[in-house]
Amino acid sequence: MKSDKNDAHRMLLQLGLDASEAAIYLALLELEAVSIRKVAQATGINRGTTYDIIKRLVGEGLVTVRTSGKREYYSAETPEKIYDIIRDKRKELLETQKLAADVVPKLLVRSARPQGSPMVKYYEDDEGIVTILRDVLQTCSKLTTPQYYVYSSRPLRQYLYRKFPQFTERRITEGIAVKVIAIGEGGDPAAISERRWLVEPPKSNISSYTLLYGNKVAHISIAKDFTPYGVVIEDAGTAAMQKLLFENLWQSL
Repeated sequence: MKSDKNDAHRMLLQLGLDASEAAIYLALLELEAVSIRKVAQATGINRGTTYDIIKRLVGEGLVTVRTSGKREYYSAETPEKIYDIIRDKRKELLETQKLAADVVPKLLVRSARPQGSPMVKYYEDDEGIVTILRDVLQTCSKLTTPQYYVYSSRPLRQYLYRKFPQFTERRITEGIAVKVIAIGEGGDPAAISERRWLVEPPKSNISSYTLLYGNKVAHISIAKDFTPYGVVIEDAGTAAMQKLLFENLWQSL
């Protein structure tokens, strides 16, 4: 039962609700038509905040209100209402995608970046690494041959996917291949991937992860406080040189 509630809470978060909104909706599902006070008691959220959240949930169509005398009583809409919200969001995303297809090329034309000039971006902490990994998927999915290369060091592997554990599944689903040169033993085998190894030098301090994809080179490492950070260089010449070196090393292993 607890597992089912956790799954429901996670689903509502993915739908766009915050933690308090999800908690109040789930509480209302287990209550009859109730007052703000009883909802606040059931969730431990103060009455003022509960009132504001319920008003938002009414606007989302997840909660209904009934007036009796001077009092208002609230109840949860059927969970099937969630399908309606998903359909609405899907429609909005499709409309946004159509608009983006028209607007993004115009924004690129207005970009201050000179054509062909390199771009360097810095990313920090787990969310920054997720941004880089998403960029790998997005960039490779547009390539004629969707593939990228990786230099992988053993100390960094545990940090790379901890906030994006579904990365490999997404990569495989999108048909993106990868070649990995791993420094040190380890690394899980996966579909449409190849792996070769370099011997890790004794007492080495190698803790970096490099991805070569499209016209980009991403270097990911770990700070002294174990916070991951990454630098992405977007430059066709740099990427081509790194890929040449990778392929030559790959053939020698």
